[in-house]
Amino acid sequence: MNKPTLLILAGGLGSRYNGQKQVDSVSEENETLMEFALYDALKAGVGKFVFIINSMFPPDYMQHLKKILKQNNGEVHFIHQTLEKHIPDEFLHKLSGRAKPLGTGHAVYCAKDIIQEPFITMNADDFYGFGAFYSACELIKNHEITENSYGIAGFRLENTLSENGAVSRGICESKNGFLYKVEECTSIMKTGTSIRGLNEKHEPKELSGSSLVSMNLWVLHPSFFKLAKQDLKNFLDNNEDLSKVEFYLPSVIDRGIQSGQITVKLIPVSEKWFGLTYAEDKELVKKEIALRKEKGVYPEKLWN
Repeated sequence: MNKPTLLILAGGLGSRYNGQKQVDSVSEENETLMEFALYDALKAGVGKFVFIINSMFPPDYMQHLKKILKQNNGEVHFIHQTLEKHIPDEFLHKLSGRAKPLGTGHAVYCAKDIIQEPFITMNADDFYGFGAFYSACELIKNHEITENSYGIAGFRLENTLSENGAVSRGICESKNGFLYKVEECTSIMKTGTSIRGLNEKHEPKELSGSSLVSMNLWVLHPSFFKLAKQDLKNFLDNNEDLSKVEFYLPSVIDRGIQSGQITVKLIPVSEKWFGLTYAEDKELVKKEIALRKEKGVYPEKLWN
């Protein structure tokens, strides 16, 4: 069979980071956090790489990514996520007051013309570790990803918090190893011994540190695009003010589960997450990367 495909969500505008965090260097060799994920993905068996990017993504960095991946026999595609991309004409007038694209659900939907095979999704500004990519690739290689069966790597909530501010996470509820609900919670912070956030109705909610959460490392079948198409239409229909609302990837999956169209296998991941949400996160990320290089998890230079 063909090698698994990886869809990299690299089109975020980084409003809390104050810059293009997807292309910010986090190592002495000027490597980005995304490159460590690409290194792990290649090692796990990924062969096709699809990048969702924005208009500010540097052309020279695109060439750098093409070069290193093609040197490792990777197939490479870049897709620009624009505000209007794949939005039906009758809804375009609703976007006049919005400055940025509609969120992660829309970002993945932008790849519908390029991906016709099972695929893995990831955020460009998150660190996942080799084990997460290996587990995701195994689901595809073992033919466990089908039109009605997806997968997700679940990280412990307490391992995914930032010391520098609030985060958003898809809280996973499972039974017998399968998801039965994903709730997108925002403004999540640890205060003292408790973790609190806002649920999808923007109501305060106390959360458990042991809860598994989505970091957007999903393992999907291209049937996802059919689900997303209908959900996107409903989203555009039901929201008169589109200036701030988000079309979330986990919410599309959750509605597929609730309607009985799909099941999602949950794979627990013990790796401690780190990532670039706030500018202050960068120093911690650099230390974590340097530590892994010292331990030999990664070579001194990722790419020769």
